[in-house]
Parts: sequence; C-alpha cells; structure tokens
Amino acid sequence: MKHHRLIFLSLALIPTVLILGCSTKFGRTLEKNIESTKNGITNTTTSLEEGVKNVCDQAPRVSDDADEILRLVSSEDNTVFTVDGKKMGAAKQLKVCINSSGEHTVKAEPPGCDAKVERIKPPYDFPIYEFRYMLAECHEANAPAAPVVEAVPELINIPVKRKSKRKSH
Repeated sequence: MKHHRLIFLSLALIPTVLILGCSTKFGRTLEKNIESTKNGITNTTTSLEEGVKNVCDQAPRVSDDADEILRLVSSEDNTVFTVDGKKMGAAKQLKVCINSSGEHTVKAEPPGCDAKVERIKPPYDFPIYEFRYMLAECHEANAPAAPVVEAVPELINIPVKRKSKRKSH
C-alpha cells in the first residue's frame, strides 16, 4: 500500500515541478530557445521553388522553361540518354531538368544494345524512369564468342622403368 501512495505522490508532484520550473530562469531560457528554433524553421529563406531551381541549375536542361528534375536510370553503363531529341549525356544514372507540364520522349541507348523509347507525361508522381536491358536486347551478348584455343603442351617421351611382378626362380 505504501508503494501506491509513493507512486501517486510522485505523479502528482511532477506537473507541479514542471509548472514551477517554467517560471524560473531556466524555464524562461528554455522558452526563448524554443521560440528562436520555431522562428528559424518558419522564417527560412530557401523555399521549395528555389530548391528546385538550384537543382535544375546543376542538371542539364531540356528547355529554358524546365522546372522539374527527372532521374533516368539504366541497367547498363554508358547509356546515352536523349530527351525530346536533345542528347543529355551518357551515364548509368542521369538527372535532367524537364518542363513539368509537358509530355516528353525519353530515349535510352547503351552501347551494343537496342535503344528503348519511353513517352512520359504529367503528373510525374515519382520522377524516376528506369530502363532495364536483358541479354537478348544487347548485340554484344548475342554475338558468338570467339573460340578459345589453348596451347597444348608438347608431350615428352620419357622412358619409364617398370619392375616386373614376376618372381624369378
């Protein structure tokens, strides 16, 4: 029974201590820190549009009115990505900046493989487009392999002395 009273008394004292603590110098300092943190979060100078613009400044642009990042991914290295007839670069992954309100034609062409063309249109809910290539789609993989000829070592005739299993009388 004493334990129940002790627990109840402790729970009743915690809010009292917190209320008194907030009126002290510590409490006022804590409130100021919380308020300055709130101001820092809400009064930021970087908006979402500025962030997109900065990212688009670093990526190749399809057009002057490009405003959204599109990430192109290929299963093959050195894939040449072309968007709306404009070569954007060669890589396994490439970020390009496109116009978010228009349709686009994306072409991916890795060396030695067939080109794949994808028509995309808004809304770009998840702007990552992946191009996967199977062995049958790559010419180098289908080409017959050159026969591998290994050098055969020359046989050397070394006489071998054999013991006879016959017993001599």
